[in-house]
Amino acid sequence: MNRHIRKTAEVLLPKRIFVTIQSIRSRNYQKQLHREWGVYESTVEMMARYGHTVLDGPFRGMKYPISSLTNRYGIPILFGTYELELHSIIEEVVTKHYDRIIDIGCAEGYYAVGLARRTGATVYAFDCEPRERHYCRQMARENGVADRVYVRDWCNIRTLKRVAVGRCLIIADCEGYEVDLFSDDVVQSLKNCDLIVELHEIKGTDVRGILLGRFKHSHNAELITFDASDIGPGVPDKWRKFARESRSPGQQWVYFTPLEST
Repeated sequence: MNRHIRKTAEVLLPKRIFVTIQSIRSRNYQKQLHREWGVYESTVEMMARYGHTVLDGPFRGMKYPISSLTNRYGIPILFGTYELELHSIIEEVVTKHYDRIIDIGCAEGYYAVGLARRTGATVYAFDCEPRERHYCRQMARENGVADRVYVRDWCNIRTLKRVAVGRCLIIADCEGYEVDLFSDDVVQSLKNCDLIVELHEIKGTDVRGILLGRFKHSHNAELITFDASDIGPGVPDKWRKFARESRSPGQQWVYFTPLEST
């Protein structure tokens, strides 16, 4: 989609439809790149040797549908090196007692299903890409948590305020939509919630500065930076070049926790 057509579609189409189309196109492009890079063949080879159950990390033992793994960068997931920088935070949050966990941009369900397995919380998982919702439901069934994982298509401000009831953990990976979603009004309603938010680049917008400013009166903020050189100790040499997912250099997450005084 060239720039002119994309801009026209963005103006004419409802946001929900436009974002869904973009998500489908993005996933198709990622699949194409993975085949060009040899990721697909290496993932198939790895599954033939090790199976399709996560081998390490916070979600060790989680079963993955084969079709889901072959349609993404599956090797870091299987070796437990995916988003390695967040592992200590995940180990921290699973010790807390949340009423609900809300995963916005859940994709195939790595966090939604993984956290459902490790906690007793009800999980609301949102993704606008229909194939990803299918994979998430499938993985929830294969891991015996389908009764606690509710998969939905779109999470806007109204939806988030409705489902974020009580003490919640919110995980957001929504490709820049975090600036719109976490408005000042929404942030006030999340004062008792923990959040893990992946930050995305938006041209001409200081995403990090905006979110840190909105949360500064209600939450502590810890910034975490992606480090592609950190592969962890347990990956065999044969697979090390595929052991970390592809990300922009310096990409960050922010972990928000409520201020003690709130």
